[in-house]
Amino acid sequence: MKPPVMSLEPEAVGISIRIAAPRKRGVSPFFRRAVLGALCGMGVMLGGVARGQSYYESYYFSTRAGLAGSSGSADGVGSAARFDLPVSVAADGAGTLYVTDTLNHTIRKISSGGVVTTVAGVAGSPGSEDGTGNAARFYSPNGVAVDSSGNLYVADTGNHTIRKITSGGVVTTVAGLAGVEGSDDGIGSAARFRSPQGVAVDSAGNLYITDRRNCTIRKIDSSGAVTTPVGSINQCGLSVDGTGNAARFYSPFGVAVDSAGNLYVSDSGSDSSTIRKVSSGAVVTTFAGLAYTRGNGSCNCADGTGSAARFNAASHLALDSAGNLYVADAGANVGHLPYGNHTIRKVTSGGTVTTVAGLAGSIGSADGTGSTARFNVPYGMAVGSLGDLYVADSGNNTIRVGSVVPRAQTQNLSTRLRALAGDNALIGGFIITGGVPKRVMIRAIGPSIPLSGAMADPVLQLHQPGGSIVSNDNWKIDDQTGQSQEAVIRGTGIPPSDDLESALVATLPPGAYTAIVSGRGGGQGVALVEVYDLEGTAPSKLANISTRGFVDQGDNVMIGGFIIGPAETGSNRVVIRGIGPTLPFSSALQDPALGLYDGNGTLVVSNDNWGNAAYAADIQALGLAPGDSRESALLRPLSPGAYTTILSAVGGTTGVGLIEVYNLQ
Repeated sequence: MKPPVMSLEPEAVGISIRIAAPRKRGVSPFFRRAVLGALCGMGVMLGGVARGQSYYESYYFSTRAGLAGSSGSADGVGSAARFDLPVSVAADGAGTLYVTDTLNHTIRKISSGGVVTTVAGVAGSPGSEDGTGNAARFYSPNGVAVDSSGNLYVADTGNHTIRKITSGGVVTTVAGLAGVEGSDDGIGSAARFRSPQGVAVDSAGNLYITDRRNCTIRKIDSSGAVTTPVGSINQCGLSVDGTGNAARFYSPFGVAVDSAGNLYVSDSGSDSSTIRKVSSGAVVTTFAGLAYTRGNGSCNCADGTGSAARFNAASHLALDSAGNLYVADAGANVGHLPYGNHTIRKVTSGGTVTTVAGLAGSIGSADGTGSTARFNVPYGMAVGSLGDLYVADSGNNTIRVGSVVPRAQTQNLSTRLRALAGDNALIGGFIITGGVPKRVMIRAIGPSIPLSGAMADPVLQLHQPGGSIVSNDNWKIDDQTGQSQEAVIRGTGIPPSDDLESALVATLPPGAYTAIVSGRGGGQGVALVEVYDLEGTAPSKLANISTRGFVDQGDNVMIGGFIIGPAETGSNRVVIRGIGPTLPFSSALQDPALGLYDGNGTLVVSNDNWGNAAYAADIQALGLAPGDSRESALLRPLSPGAYTTILSAVGGTTGVGLIEVYNLQ
């Protein structure tokens, strides 16, 4: 038997189900029972084992350390710790945070468990001494960065120097001379800075410094040589794009460097706040925001692309692995805490600016997602190796963490129909997308379906992308080896309930797969094919299922089920299509109609003829409009839960039809 050919739109994968449709429409008592019966047939899929891959759309911000409104210098765990104007934060690959505690003149460390300790310096004792741990001194330290070896680099603003702290807590001065301002290039202590603010380190160990009161960007190479690649001294208050020293900065604050050597600089002053980009060739451009628009009476908080976006006081910056830039849009200077945006912004690699968290002009310390979260002059910004955001919430004297919030996705999938012989067997296909293999369970259910005419002894075959076939008849025995697989199947927590039913557990690489359910010895009857995601944490996705077979009336209606989850996520948009006339079959269904039902068997939405759908224009814009006006389509945001799709026929006709559910997230 030849498996069906499946195709998916590259940006809209989902569940695809092909089946002959029943003759009747409408929601009769039997029809409702059929829906609920299908959900029952999905078995423990509704019982909490739906562990599909999570994707992320937002961040939940909480407080990792410190107590809002309480300043101090105490070490401790979580809210027992105290800070006094934490201004910058850096994260290493293990999730450890490092904080410049500016008014305490210390460098603090926060473990992934929230334990706060003092790495170097002594609270309340400004100075410039090198040394180990509390023998060292700092004077209003600002920017901090960590390299791949665990060394910290600190812009020691009050001392006009750049400091290094080894993983053993040994503090040395990399460049500049404590207490001496200037702009000279040179090596080590021969170089001069004037209130350095931000610091970033690239993979080669080069440091980049925003020399704020010189209005330049400085570079320190591995030999300690300091140069000025862009900007010009004594030219502050200007925002001019250009190359090298022809460029001008208004008042550079934060800096981040990407893997290609491009720099991103927050250029913020009394009436201007922009994000500048410095290419590896020292070409300076304005990446986002518009100069000289701050303080014009507007909120300076607009999202948008490039110069359409506005910032109030873009401060420290951080890049994620995808090239997205995160900006702490603090507001006004520390002496004017009530003013500003107090938000966290995101700038994509294409320059599109959005607000990740906080509400412009609203101060607070509330935990939450999006605009429900509140900050008070957030200055520091870091991105962890797992994508979490870390914020030095300076006005609150706290360190906040934005944990990624999982976005709803389609998870476990199932289809039930009457499986016949030959080409009318139950033929299901599914797709695994992503870059790594995914462990799945495939089941063929028959005897335990609580319907007359259930298939007595279903046999399962899995056709793999390379053409190989794996099969199972009677789930307790591995047909390939003849050995018991009962322990493996039971270990999933979802073994079939009848010994004659079939199951396969496999770790499958990304690709398209086809599962065929047929009756042993040519047997026929109602059967159920199910695909379970057993490895929801893997960065790959169970994306599609398609089913072809013959559907009659009564208990033999075609029912496809899927789950949106996990339960704690938000909604997920899906497009569901009912296809018939465009199928290449002489017996194709000529006028299909769709119904979508929730876990209670209640009709959520239906459609006959896709052009009449509520979101027909959106469906067409997505490239998912059916090819015939008689075919059906729905676009719907669905909350986490179990859903069933029913394909029926208008006018009492029958024929081969196709149901597709496309996941748009």
